Amino acid sequence: MTKSAYDLLTSGDGKLSLHYFSIEGVAEQVRIALSVAGIPFDDIRVSFPEWQTKKPTTKYGQLPEMILPNGQLITESMAMLRLAGEADPEGKLYPAADVGMRLRIEEALGLTADLSRAWRPALYIGMRPDKFGYPMSADWEEKDATIKKVREAFLAEELPRYMKYFADMIKEAGGGAFLLGEDLTIADIAAYQGISYFRKGIADYVPADSLEPYPEVLAFMKRVEEHPKVAAYKASKA
Repeated sequence: MTKSAYDLLTSGDGKLSLHYFSIEGVAEQVRIALSVAGIPFDDIRVSFPEWQTKKPTTKYGQLPEMILPNGQLITESMAMLRLAGEADPEGKLYPAADVGMRLRIEEALGLTADLSRAWRPALYIGMRPDKFGYPMSADWEEKDATIKKVREAFLAEELPRYMKYFADMIKEAGGGAFLLGEDLTIADIAAYQGISYFRKGIADYVPADSLEPYPEVLAFMKRVEEHPKVAAYKASKA
């Protein structure tokens, strides 16, 4: 007998657990989606010292990993996000019966992934410069100047382009509360998390006010935060 997503996440001898570092990262969208769907789970935070021991025991040498109540291991954060969305009892996060809406959700998820991909070189040039043909930090005299140039170029060229795409998506959906209308979906959760990075002020040369020129996007972010179930999750972590 085929199990539903809800059954997979709630049925078994154990309890659903999500394993990730003590940061938001790619697991936060999954945590939010599970919370919105009303799925109880153990939020296992792995410290970076613990990671050195745990890494060899993971399937692909990375986190997050999800362990279902029946003991099955799930890898890859987007698989987890879709599973959590489909388990939503209200059928709104990732509606199983509405192929058209799922297609639109997938398009929006793809746009968020495109934004992340566009930012990645600017992020990793400071973390792994050797991957981009630059020497390691100790031997790279122009490191700061290069990082500054690349990240400021992203803020001037790529970020405005993607923020316009998201603003246009909201307008095309009728100007509702979220990207695709009045109901929160996993696409909203993923976009919220992906865009939020640029207002944290945690990356050099990416100030916390980087999203101020995009009021439509900031208004969307606020609506996601004010969704009762998202707000409840955030309050529980405060």
